[in-house]
Amino acid sequence: MQQRFPFSALVGQELMKQALLLNVVDPTLGGVLIKGERGTAKSTGVRALIDLLPTIPVVEGCGFQCDPANRADLCPGCRERLRTVQELPVKARRIRLVNLPIGTTEDRLLGTIDIEKALRTGHKAFEPGLLAEAHRGILYVDEVNLLNDQIVDLFLDAAASGLNTVEREGISFAHASRFILVGTMNPEEGDLRPQLLDRFGLAVAIEGIHEVAARVEIVKRRLAFEADPERFRAAWREADEQLSRRLVEAKAGLGAVQVPEDLLETASRIALAMETDGHRADLTMIKAARANAALEGRRRVAREDLQLAARLALPHRLKKNPLQQAELDPAKLRQVMEQETGATATDGDWSPDYQNKGRQATATRAYQSPVACVTHLCSGSRLVRAELPWQRLVQGTHPGRRFTLVDAVNKGSVQGVRWQRPGEALHDLSVIGTLRAAAPHQQARGGNGRPLIRLQDLRLRKRSRKTGLSLMMIIDSSASMRTNDRMSVTKGIIEALLQDLYWRRDKLGIITFRHTDAELLLPLTHNMRDAAAGVARLPVGGRTPLAAALDLGTRLLVQEKRKNPETLPVMLLFSDGRPNVSCFGGDPLDEAFGCAREVKRRSIQGILVDTELDPMATGYGFEIAARMGAAYIPMDRLY
Repeated sequence: MQQRFPFSALVGQELMKQALLLNVVDPTLGGVLIKGERGTAKSTGVRALIDLLPTIPVVEGCGFQCDPANRADLCPGCRERLRTVQELPVKARRIRLVNLPIGTTEDRLLGTIDIEKALRTGHKAFEPGLLAEAHRGILYVDEVNLLNDQIVDLFLDAAASGLNTVEREGISFAHASRFILVGTMNPEEGDLRPQLLDRFGLAVAIEGIHEVAARVEIVKRRLAFEADPERFRAAWREADEQLSRRLVEAKAGLGAVQVPEDLLETASRIALAMETDGHRADLTMIKAARANAALEGRRRVAREDLQLAARLALPHRLKKNPLQQAELDPAKLRQVMEQETGATATDGDWSPDYQNKGRQATATRAYQSPVACVTHLCSGSRLVRAELPWQRLVQGTHPGRRFTLVDAVNKGSVQGVRWQRPGEALHDLSVIGTLRAAAPHQQARGGNGRPLIRLQDLRLRKRSRKTGLSLMMIIDSSASMRTNDRMSVTKGIIEALLQDLYWRRDKLGIITFRHTDAELLLPLTHNMRDAAAGVARLPVGGRTPLAAALDLGTRLLVQEKRKNPETLPVMLLFSDGRPNVSCFGGDPLDEAFGCAREVKRRSIQGILVDTELDPMATGYGFEIAARMGAAYIPMDRLY
């Protein structure tokens, strides 16, 4: 068994540790999201929490962690047992921390039919999944921003309703599923879906410690732990046990903690000043402040408790541009807390004088995303194959993956059953579908009560899943982009594009070309904030090596397609179509035409935004787009 690093031995990261402890004290807080760079003890801190978790009573032998005192939430099995016995058997065990792996399947998450019992007894039985294991415990997702969207949708439904309902393959089953959601992520690897971000009660952004003495202490403790884990854990056992006792006492005394009326008003004023949506921020701040007071052994919430709660509950709820990093303004928070003493309940509607004043409306250009200009013309079926031209796909109307694909191998939501195709390997077998197909023929086959399955009875699960774009943006940054404010307009269009890609959770890479070569500014990534920063630093000047950029973009998209076969590779080119540098020893224009034809041959979808604004110019943008098989869009159509 792998030894866990003691919670009390963690150096620094006090906000992270406090957020985890507050969720143990009050599970209704809604969990915590921990964002930070690599190597900052995110996962170590969460897993170390296991040794501190208090015990809870559960029904002995129940796979759904039922609370014997809450008969309304008992699973069907416990209800059946209660009919035959007056009291359910009870045992005490620690609160569980259930890990949700990135590659979790739908069956493993929700639960599925117990195949062994069905074949042995002939009766349908439900096999609990991870949501059943996490009931009344903690569901931990490492690298939560990389989790499959389908899996996210499923456990968000359970988190919102507190109930896991399974209706599939002849199974109709429901059980309670209330859990604390804890997620860790590295912001460099992409952002989190807004729907998932809103489910976290608290959020903490951590970074590496910059004090030399603290960093030295981290190294010493880690080396000591790796050398002798048992001895190191024994040295910190008393500190962990003391902290565990504090958690038990805080949970027991939480209901007795009083919240003064003036702090309730202050919490609402803070939420108004920070311009948060809805009322969840107010409620979470009060709950967190109350839990902190209970953890400190007090029976009354103080201003310091509310200030700490605001630092944990507000950062991920601030209104922001998705391409900008939202940060809680400590000075603004401090000003609200200071003004609180001068406000009274009879002051009427409160309007803080430090709110941003309304800005005068100014005439600005409204740019459009080149991708949205193409995909909004889509028509046809929502269930499509990846090899179809992307202009024929239908995009959704809500944030999330852009397109839906069928026949995803072992992934995606189940839409029914299907036949095995000629030459297709047998995989993802639907047991229920197979048994149903064989059932009408059992009497003729003479199995004497034993089911006889033949090859023609086999059925596979029919699945679909959402997918997005892997878009490589190639930007001409040669000297011609200085004329007619082309680069400024291009950056405005790119900003609209980044917004579109962010909401649709697409991947983006950036290539720029100037002088004699092409340069990869940003590999394919989901992190649009890094992309926005890269666009802001685009250099301008030099000649136009267009062929080199097309060649580099094609190679990178082909590589991405090999790693992720279900993605839709797209090349977006901003250029005036006037190459003037030989990249491979031939004529610059002929080389560009040849590389453009290779884009089409590789089945890479394309868009060319012609930055040539002079109708009398001699650019070859349209001819290049035709050889790419790309959609051709003049720049002036995008604003």
